[in-house]
Amino acid sequence: MNVTLRQLQAFVAVAQHGRFGLAADRLHVTQSALSMLIRELESQLGLRLFDRHTRMVRLTEAGAELLPVAAKTIGDLETAVAASRELATLKRGRVSIATSTVLAATLMPWVLRNFAQAHPGIRCVVRDVAEQEIRHRVRVGDVDLGIGTALDADPEIDEVSLITDRMTMLCADRHPLAERRQVSWRELAGHPLIVLGSGSPLRALVDRALDEAGVRVEPAYEVSFSSTVISMVAAGLGVAALPINARQVSSRVKVHARPLVRPTVARRVCAFVRHESSPTPAAAAFRAFLGEYVRAGGYPGSPAEGAA
Repeated sequence: MNVTLRQLQAFVAVAQHGRFGLAADRLHVTQSALSMLIRELESQLGLRLFDRHTRMVRLTEAGAELLPVAAKTIGDLETAVAASRELATLKRGRVSIATSTVLAATLMPWVLRNFAQAHPGIRCVVRDVAEQEIRHRVRVGDVDLGIGTALDADPEIDEVSLITDRMTMLCADRHPLAERRQVSWRELAGHPLIVLGSGSPLRALVDRALDEAGVRVEPAYEVSFSSTVISMVAAGLGVAALPINARQVSSRVKVHARPLVRPTVARRVCAFVRHESSPTPAAAAFRAFLGEYVRAGGYPGSPAEGAA
């Protein structure tokens, strides 16, 4: 059986109008073309659907049984097509993003606010997680997009660079290092060091910088989230090395940020998506919006600010 949508539309139109001429006008086809569609449908079903009279047509018993099913089929398809068009035109949709706690507290609120103004029908879900979880969430398909620190390439993930900032030293108010304009990595060895867990890309940047500076440091504390590091620094438990964007959070708890030098370590923030995956229209729109936002200077360290 090869019943077509056009045949069902012709059948419903004739049944509703009771005349071939009126149904043909509604469907914008000739009356002969409409009659052909009805004959084809009756041939496919092996049943007469209409009793023809001089000017009117009337449903047969078989036609009366088919009418509600055909009308529902057409209605369901039209609803599905309309919903798909809403997704394609960004009138409706959903995008999920995994990002670090600091980026979730500093970058994301402003991006989400502006994106919601441009696309009020799209729902955004933010998963603020530890840095080491971001790419994993993207890889397994738990989120549409990840935003975090890039380190080593992953063949399963594509990266789009967003921001390049640098690593800084954080210390509490009145800490001796707070008086310095910049701090070397070697100087961290003289103070209790608070670090992120070994799986974090930010921890890897710290370990590599200490190795390059020729310093071996046994961390005093190891935690999972940058926000925890900042609070522990504020409590005077030690110093830490985090990207410069941490100052946006640390300024609220009287924590000082000073540039770390010898070496100067750049941190690259990227948008992560699964390799060779097809993003939803909502996810593609959000990623493009995010890129434009940081390029326009909407975030410290964005290209428009000329940060290194």
